[in-house]
Amino acid sequence: MDSDEIRARFVRFFGDRGHLPVGSASLVVQGDPSVLLTSAGMQQFKPFYLDPARAPSRRAVSVQKCMRTSDIEEVGDATHHTFFEMLGNFAFGAAPGGGYFKREAIAFAYEFVTLGLGLPIERVWATTWSGEAGIPADDEAVALWQEAGMPLARIRGLNRKPDGSRENFWGPTGDSGPCGPCSELHVDVLGACPEGASDDACGPGHECGRFVEIWNLVFNQFYQDADKSLRPLEHTGIDTGAGLERIAALLQGVPSAYETDLFRPIVAAAEEGLGTRYGTSAETDRCLRIVADHVRSVTFMVADGVFPSNEARGYVARRLLRRAVRYGRLLGHVGPFLGGIVDATIARFGETYPNLAERAKTIRQVVTQEEARFSETLASGLELLEGELARLAPGAALPGPAAFRLYDTYGFPLELTREVAGARGVTIDEAAFAVELAAGRARSRAAARFTKLAELDLPAIETAFEGYATLEVGGARVVGLRAGGERVLSVAADGDATADDVWVILDRTPCYAERGGQVGDCGTLSGPSGTFVVATTQAPQGTAAVIHVGRVTSGTIAEGDVVRVVVDEDARAGTMAHHTATHLLHAALRAELGEHVHQAGSLVAPDRLRFDFAHGQALTPAERQAVQARVNRAIRADLPVQVDEMPTAEALKLGAMALFDEKYGDVARVVTVPAPGALLGPEAGDGAPLSRELCGGTHARRTGVIGSFAIISEGSTGSGIRRIEAVAGAAAEAWFDQQSRLLEEVAGRLGSTADEVPGRVDAVLGDLAEARKRLEAAERRAAQGALAHVLAGAVAVGEASLVFAEVPSDVGPTFERLREASDWLRDKLRRPSAIVLASVIDGRVQVTAAVSRDLSGRVGAGRLLGEVTTVLGGRGGGRPELAQGGGGDPSRLGEALVRGLALARASLGS
Repeated sequence: MDSDEIRARFVRFFGDRGHLPVGSASLVVQGDPSVLLTSAGMQQFKPFYLDPARAPSRRAVSVQKCMRTSDIEEVGDATHHTFFEMLGNFAFGAAPGGGYFKREAIAFAYEFVTLGLGLPIERVWATTWSGEAGIPADDEAVALWQEAGMPLARIRGLNRKPDGSRENFWGPTGDSGPCGPCSELHVDVLGACPEGASDDACGPGHECGRFVEIWNLVFNQFYQDADKSLRPLEHTGIDTGAGLERIAALLQGVPSAYETDLFRPIVAAAEEGLGTRYGTSAETDRCLRIVADHVRSVTFMVADGVFPSNEARGYVARRLLRRAVRYGRLLGHVGPFLGGIVDATIARFGETYPNLAERAKTIRQVVTQEEARFSETLASGLELLEGELARLAPGAALPGPAAFRLYDTYGFPLELTREVAGARGVTIDEAAFAVELAAGRARSRAAARFTKLAELDLPAIETAFEGYATLEVGGARVVGLRAGGERVLSVAADGDATADDVWVILDRTPCYAERGGQVGDCGTLSGPSGTFVVATTQAPQGTAAVIHVGRVTSGTIAEGDVVRVVVDEDARAGTMAHHTATHLLHAALRAELGEHVHQAGSLVAPDRLRFDFAHGQALTPAERQAVQARVNRAIRADLPVQVDEMPTAEALKLGAMALFDEKYGDVARVVTVPAPGALLGPEAGDGAPLSRELCGGTHARRTGVIGSFAIISEGSTGSGIRRIEAVAGAAAEAWFDQQSRLLEEVAGRLGSTADEVPGRVDAVLGDLAEARKRLEAAERRAAQGALAHVLAGAVAVGEASLVFAEVPSDVGPTFERLREASDWLRDKLRRPSAIVLASVIDGRVQVTAAVSRDLSGRVGAGRLLGEVTTVLGGRGGGRPELAQGGGGDPSRLGEALVRGLALARASLGS
């Protein structure tokens, strides 16, 4: 039975039993910041376990794309994968209402496994929760398995694994959520214990490899809070999952999923790309499995908008790709090879998951770019690591600073360093690595202005924010003051505090505190004895206080003062226009480029906006223009900007966009820009909003208030992440005016009209290029004349000529000019040659070595260069026929050339 048939049978079986078929959710989890990636089928249904009445159906069935990397070190064996497909059936609440609980879930599972899939009844075993303190054994499940037809001898109770973790009790996805005891189905794949144990002693849970788990029924009857405490759920529910890969391997009679139709084309592409064959050896098979698994995973991740980076989900993708490249290298392959495996993955799964085929070009580009970037540093990093390992005394650990240098300079994940070192039997001083990592992060944060706010002893109060409705609040009380980081009772204008040293904490304020990418408000505080100018407003994490940062400009501000707070109206208006423009920009990018686009960061200020988003390539001029035009159409339509408060789960169900890095409470603000179909296009469907996002920021009341919008730049901030900088409203008008004046100035200097500027610029650039060519030709002729004395000093050794010389800086100002001089000398010599030329530019030595091909086997260019640069104290490298380098002490250049000549004479003379 192939995997497509297994999927179809599963969905049909539960569909016939009243389950609503639901498509796979994205691997990018919406609205649950505690989870990086979708790791279970129930993840998209979590809100329905708490309130079944909100579910579109009390029963659902899905085939869900999942990612788990907790067992990444085990990938490569017969059972572990990072990406997998989970077959799942779900019930929200028990009857009445259409839901169900243990009886139906157990009966459905047993029927489908034995009849729907045809697995031999005598090979199917069940496990249940055997209980521990506070959570009694699940005797009900034992009785229900017997009722379904399972003999008691094939039902085993389990509660702890050898490592101490719970067995048959399923925790929540993320920090909190529904959970409960579970019951698993296992298949006896060997028929007897390979260690000779009896059936009484051997069963599921025995570590002999006889049993393979294929199905897990979770009986959700508790809710686990973030502190790990359990409380009974008001509504019980069912969450069952079965791994497609393991079931396919069983039904297709192969030892692992890598031999099934799910993986065969992908493994074949890996074989072709790496020039090896599956089945050659256990280690070759392991490497091929890891490569196939990881590339398959990243292909699905990029299709869902996860691009390799150094943060969060992107780090998972980057780590997987780099591991794949590393294991390809272990098989002896050096060049690029991931592209063909990506293509095979898309071809295999593109029909089942159409977004793979739709985004094939982007996926391949992202993967091959990341492979190329890593390959550039991998060789250098491995060479450094091997050198560090070679210098270690027997039994010593790799120092933490060395591991951190690999991480910081060469982009080596610690896991990769651990693998390479582990293969040599060497451990890593990971505690020292952690110290270096923390110090590096501290250095990168040192320039941030407010990173230490959360560490201060702030008052345990909540500052009430009233700035959505008003820009002015009277009667606010000063409840805390800081000057120079120290608590004070009052601050006077004639004190020595600087603008950023005074922080005022109020019990209520109209000032928006910086968060969600929106900058903090500025404004003024007026008290009975003084005035304070607010430069910015901050909200430290971990507190409910709002900090007004600025300077006392007159009189004194003291704790207990009652003040009037006024927000700078013009600055707030500019910020609101730019914030609403970011929502329109986000929607326009998704409409023009695809739904894989998602926000990766933003800055919203009174005079500009910056928007980072996931996308694998630069925008073309046409795409950039189309995005800008789409935003401006929405502005001209003067659409209302609706702000509603609603339960977060309800907002997500409506399709509101949520950001991974944001923490959302039970109730969230939802900012919606509705739109007529003409703005969205027919593909959007009736009633679809132009934009709907969870957002706590401040916004324009209508899009028309924004006025106009212009993209001023678009570029890359890292692998798979693009950045747009743009202006809106008055800032956009000022930018357009500046561009117009600039064009007029250029036209005036060129003696043309604005329309004629492109043509005149082309003509000027053409003239300049010709002049440069003539100048370079003259410089080359002069340099060649200066090389006559070098040519005269050539040393003959047998049939070869040797030239080792320092040339004037005007002959070799760059490596390219030195190589040209070497080529000129070689042509004039008309015989096999070894030429080393050096030049000193601004106190720094540059050296090139060029050796004729028929001599390079006896004395390579790299070897000659190494001899010279070693004397200098510099470094370099290259091929046997051409190498370059430099640095070190210029005063030793003569000695270095003599040593290089001696090496060449000795090598060729022998």
